Amino acid sequence: MSDHRVLALPMMPRLLVFSLLFATSLLPSPGQVLAKTDAPSRPSEKSWTIAIIPDTQYYVRDREDAKLFTELTKWLTDNQQTYNIRLALHVGDIVDANDEDQWKRAKSSLSLFDGKMPYILAVGNHDLGKNSSDRSTLLNDYFSLRDNPLNEEIFGGSFEEGRLENAYYHFQHGDRDYLIFSLEFGPRKEVVAWANQVASQHRDQSFILLTHEFIDQESTLFSEDQRPRHTTPTTKNSPYSYGIAKEGNVHCGEELWEALVSKHSNFEFVFNGHYKAFRKVDSHSDEVEMVRELAATHRSDNYPDGRKVHQMLFNAQWAPRGGEGWVRLLEFLPDGKTVKAWTVSPYLARTAGDPASAWATGSNLQFTLTLPPPMGQ
Repeated sequence: MSDHRVLALPMMPRLLVFSLLFATSLLPSPGQVLAKTDAPSRPSEKSWTIAIIPDTQYYVRDREDAKLFTELTKWLTDNQQTYNIRLALHVGDIVDANDEDQWKRAKSSLSLFDGKMPYILAVGNHDLGKNSSDRSTLLNDYFSLRDNPLNEEIFGGSFEEGRLENAYYHFQHGDRDYLIFSLEFGPRKEVVAWANQVASQHRDQSFILLTHEFIDQESTLFSEDQRPRHTTPTTKNSPYSYGIAKEGNVHCGEELWEALVSKHSNFEFVFNGHYKAFRKVDSHSDEVEMVRELAATHRSDNYPDGRKVHQMLFNAQWAPRGGEGWVRLLEFLPDGKTVKAWTVSPYLARTAGDPASAWATGSNLQFTLTLPPPMGQ
């Protein structure tokens, strides 16, 4: 059994105040805007938050647009107490080209977290050599655990010593005790075997998978039930579309599901970016067109033991100026089982004529999820 919400709709320029409570069954239909309320514009006093940073590759191509990336990370650190932000996760495509200038800009923006907030990076196709013609990357030349003592504190281990493309981390807050895997774009078979071994050694923890490619939005347009699908070798822009697949040693979303995620009911979340937003040209055609909107969708699946894993695609790079500052906040409520997803742009909060437009609404931009009990309970 699965539940899901699907997006192929524009961002709605109206404010949904942060602490508004609603049930999943009451989420807005496509095109519906939620009303403003008089509730306080902050989460519950005892909530805590994980921030999800989408693809930043278009920010760092341009010195001016890179300022939005810095504004995003500064806003997260400045509002760390307000929203009780405990961790930031980046879904990959940190840069657009694996070159020195872009990595320097990315480093400048992300270094605002150092000493203030732990963060974990995934490696996307653009972070690799010549858009994934091979697996070379400058990531480790610009980022190391020593940069941020808070990253050192949560680091568990890596597939290759001294390299961060494939690593795991221990993160605990409240009653959630997570082992977080960060896996490369199109993980190799040996990487997946390593991740399975690590997972089998930590059966008492819940898991999060952070990787660049897993589910896409376009697949929802051609499924009768409107479910986003795990990607396949024939999905446009899957890892099989790139040079790293020349020997077949990659995993797309469905293969990673079968080889790793489905084998361990510990997984509670999978986060990815990478994909674009599409819509059908008309209801009677299989022709689609890309739209300059946030690419976002999510699905939830049950394991045989009844536990649930939530999977989310979030990519804002197609919005103006490389992403318009959009970031996702996952608010973990004090009941220990409810998580609310919010989508906010600090840039629009500062620049838009109507600051309410900084909070995006829609069934894949604001929604509520239910977590299984912590492992061991």
